[in-house]
Amino acid sequence: MPTLTPSMAVKLAALAYEIKTPGSSGSYDVDAAPEIRNAFSFDLSNGPVRGVSGSILARMLNRSTGFAMIGKGKSQYDGDHVVAIRGTASLSDGITDAHIGLTGGDNNSLIHAGFNKTFQSMKPALESTLTPLLARSSTGTVHCVGHSLGGALAHITADWVKRRYKNKVFLYTFGAPRVGLDGFALKTSNNIDRIFRCTHAADPVPMVPLWPFVHAPYQGEEVLLAPGQGISFAAHKMAEAATPGYLNTANSGSWRSLQRRSSLNLATVRLKYDSRHQASFSNYWAEKISAGLITLLKDAGYYTAVMAQAAIGTSLTFYDMLARTLEAVAKASTKLAEQTKGLLGHMLVFARQAVSTVAELSFKFIRWVFDVTLGALYRTAREAIDSVM
Repeated sequence: MPTLTPSMAVKLAALAYEIKTPGSSGSYDVDAAPEIRNAFSFDLSNGPVRGVSGSILARMLNRSTGFAMIGKGKSQYDGDHVVAIRGTASLSDGITDAHIGLTGGDNNSLIHAGFNKTFQSMKPALESTLTPLLARSSTGTVHCVGHSLGGALAHITADWVKRRYKNKVFLYTFGAPRVGLDGFALKTSNNIDRIFRCTHAADPVPMVPLWPFVHAPYQGEEVLLAPGQGISFAAHKMAEAATPGYLNTANSGSWRSLQRRSSLNLATVRLKYDSRHQASFSNYWAEKISAGLITLLKDAGYYTAVMAQAAIGTSLTFYDMLARTLEAVAKASTKLAEQTKGLLGHMLVFARQAVSTVAELSFKFIRWVFDVTLGALYRTAREAIDSVM
């Protein structure tokens, strides 16, 4: 079965934003994307798939908005279906993006609580729409597409569709944040048939939530649509006028023509304190520091315990627990203390702290390092999210 081209996938991700508040006709304009019109038909006469995101108040009041549109394939995509999910387009979605708590996902692995809550609010409508369609097309491919928050939701959706219906599933994300811990990344990498995770090197959103969330494909590559030094919130935009802009940089008819780069998810990384000034506020170093943290926890024998504690913790206590764990790790041996010092030193340089000296390895200091690192990262990511609202 054919994949979507990069150009088709990114245009579907962009068009999905139009369904947040659909017009009275229940339709949207595909005239600007004839390649989509010629490949898929969409019936929004009953409205889009709706979901609830954001604050507790929004959920209590059931303030749902349009989140996904489902299309039936034609021509070379006959028998296929596409699920296009919109990204962040409101303050409520921004709150969902910033929610870093953990919860058990449908595949029994730990995932981002905010993303999972929005997916669960969408799932009944997804199921009622997809079940009759896929009953008539049990061998067709389901293409799941999304940008930003939509990419995170498309990831969860793709994994659920594969397990629920057994169809072949392809996933295409653009500037998507990390969705879960390594168990989720491993399971979804093995479950979903093909994953195209597209990023710009300067886009901050794929760096959040912070460690130890990781990306899938777990043992694969990401599609690097545009290189870049440092971080720029403009790199998260969809519009062609933006630089680089996902609509512009993914405007290709072939995945082979696009650059790939390897993931650091599985890398063993031990960071040396004296080398901390090599770090920079960049996507590459976000991944490398993430790998360094995971390596340190595994070296110390704490990784499994941290993951187990995370499952029963809250977003308010998660980094408290990590900081206390690293304090205990540092006390375990001189070697682990040096490894911890190296990790913290790199985090401070990454966060662009004027003073990057690690003078102590106490809980208070380690928690402060997490705070400044989280602050630097989330401020930039929020600017990027706001730029597409």
